[in-house]
Amino acid sequence: MLKILISALICGLIFNWGETLFFILFVSFILLLNKPSTLEHCYMNLEFDYFSWALTLLSLWIVALSMISSTDNVNSSKKSKFYLFIMVCMLVSLSFTFTISNMATFYLLFETCLIPILIIILGWGYQPERMQAGVYLLFYTIFGSLPLLIIILQAIKLSGSGYMFFTPFFLTGTMSAFCLFAAFLVKFPMYGVHLWLLKAHVEAPVAGSMILAGVLLKLGGFGLIRVFFLLDSSYYLMKELIISISVWGGVLVSVNCLRYTDMKLLIASSSVVHMSTCVAGLFIMTEWGVKGCLMMMLAHGVCSSGLFFLANSVYQRTNSRSMLVSKGLLNLAPMMSLCWFLLLAANMAAPPTINLGSEIMLLISLISWSHTVIPLLILLTFFSVTYSVYLFSLSQHGVFNKSKSALTHNSSLEYLNVFLHWIPLNALILNMMFMF
Repeated sequence: MLKILISALICGLIFNWGETLFFILFVSFILLLNKPSTLEHCYMNLEFDYFSWALTLLSLWIVALSMISSTDNVNSSKKSKFYLFIMVCMLVSLSFTFTISNMATFYLLFETCLIPILIIILGWGYQPERMQAGVYLLFYTIFGSLPLLIIILQAIKLSGSGYMFFTPFFLTGTMSAFCLFAAFLVKFPMYGVHLWLLKAHVEAPVAGSMILAGVLLKLGGFGLIRVFFLLDSSYYLMKELIISISVWGGVLVSVNCLRYTDMKLLIASSSVVHMSTCVAGLFIMTEWGVKGCLMMMLAHGVCSSGLFFLANSVYQRTNSRSMLVSKGLLNLAPMMSLCWFLLLAANMAAPPTINLGSEIMLLISLISWSHTVIPLLILLTFFSVTYSVYLFSLSQHGVFNKSKSALTHNSSLEYLNVFLHWIPLNALILNMMFMF
């Protein structure tokens, strides 16, 4: 595994886009054929279980698709080689983060993943407001991560070992739980600390949005899964509070989605809605809750990445992300409207996508926690379907305002990219048996 990641970094330094992309897809295929059957302890502090395997494979897939979508950067003179190097560095840091078992190294890599996306937003963002988005991203994550650093150093001091699965003690108290959870809940993000995500998505280029929604948000869920065992049962009150805020926050954000006319802002807000159910299901700590959270992270990573790609394809042709300006696309690009329909149907958890299986598992785990959340879950599900229909109807129906201007036809590469986003959503449902 280590040799493969180092080879990917060398490819980013020496070769061009095509060779690097081919190498990443080849590694994804090899990794897909060698999934772990049990928890495997590897050399050099690496742990490779089902969570690591699934999220590493997701990282390889999303980074490869984001490279395919960055065709404008391939032929431009704006630091094309450096752009490729940044994306490969992000892939390597993400893969190490998902497989490392040392707590100090995990924290270092967890924060390192922030640097490439920050460089992409500041260097290749579309508008001058990208500086403000970079500041939001930096300060939200730094203030959330400082308590985590303190508690990790304290854990290493008490245990004498920095390994995650070999700590002979438990941290007690609400403050310890807050220090452990803060960084991961900000990165997830949980409702209340999600404003940096909306800013970053709106200002990021297409590859930045795809990687940010597809992989970087999953660092929060993976980190929570890795640190839960460090705490005893004294964090019960904080667990109840986090679940309540997440469910209520998901309902509020889903209602708020109905007032947006910016495509990227609406898709970014839908990410907060999906992650709110992930946070709640994860903190319940039942088998279905944890497995449903992993499935939701995989489904959301592929689906939201595809939606951001479609929003960027509209922006390239109309020079606007507003659905009031870009409406009526069904008459001009019916094949692309079909792609919108397929991905939005997956976004609202229509069968036979893996989104449906993950939502059923999360809803069952939440109802088993408390029957009082049933009205909130009904509202959350209803408004999730409503804003997906709202996005499709407002962007695809109506009369195109720029009827006298030319509209570039979609290329085969764009259809291939959407197809590679849509296929895993429907193929993964066939492989759900490994979850049980």
